[in-house]
Amino acid sequence: MKILIIKPSSFGDIIQALPCVNALKQAYHICDISWVVFKNWEPMLKLCSDIDEIITWDRHRGIIGFFSVLKFIRHKEYDVVIDLQGLLRSAFLARFAKAKIKIGVSGMKDCSNILIKEVYPEKVNINATLRNLETIRFLTGKFFQPKVNINISINVDSILSNNGVSKNFIAFVPFARGRGKNWSIDNYHKLIGLIKKKFIDMQIVVLGAKFDFGEIQSSEVIDLCGKTSIEELSGILLKSKVVVGADTGPMHLSAILNVPSIFIFGHSDINETAPYLGKFSLLINKEDKDNINAVKPETVFLEIEKWIK
Repeated sequence: MKILIIKPSSFGDIIQALPCVNALKQAYHICDISWVVFKNWEPMLKLCSDIDEIITWDRHRGIIGFFSVLKFIRHKEYDVVIDLQGLLRSAFLARFAKAKIKIGVSGMKDCSNILIKEVYPEKVNINATLRNLETIRFLTGKFFQPKVNINISINVDSILSNNGVSKNFIAFVPFARGRGKNWSIDNYHKLIGLIKKKFIDMQIVVLGAKFDFGEIQSSEVIDLCGKTSIEELSGILLKSKVVVGADTGPMHLSAILNVPSIFIFGHSDINETAPYLGKFSLLINKEDKDNINAVKPETVFLEIEKWIK
């Protein structure tokens, strides 16, 4: 059984699609699973032991990169192609791949359902993890509990020690892309004060991309933004006592690694994008989800205390 999954982006969305791989391995005990992904997210898929082949798509090469991927998959024959991205470009790849069965996830966009069959369109508004798994239910007629096999083998002790990080630290993942998804820097500063007042020896590590470096200016934090690979990020998250942050990829990674994770939600649709697996708290301003800063630092700190206890 040869299966192709098309899900090129993004970090958090890929993580919410990973349970499909484990479900396929359960359904078809002998199967090879290939996955098309944007080149920058390839390291995330390398952590998943259930994926047999990673097909990288270099989107920076534009149309050349797209047709390079298309040419590669056209040279193979699959039994099943599953489009979990649900966009016109991913549906185009699925449509012209050689396969007996081709299906797309609920909520196909950009008229992509003209090219690929959309399964259970009525399921479009359910949690993303469960929505992705509906494609496997369509194939097999069976429900599967979400599960992800992630293997973290890297030793990050030297990275932490070289940056002065001890074994007791809380990780901040403050930076998400998108309107209304980021808690204010001022709120993070207030939270830092609350943490240091109660947990004197607890360090605070800030994680993010290179262009996030220096956004939280405080002598009380150790800024590792842009200093870690995805695998190194995974190792650091595993050693964290608690992880606090926005609705963003590294936070979803933290949750599936079973690290206590406190998500501060804003404009995101919490019903769709909330994590489904792991240890997590979800904080949102119920009166006005767009006003993320109405979530008080004291509320976040209470959740930190609960998880540490």
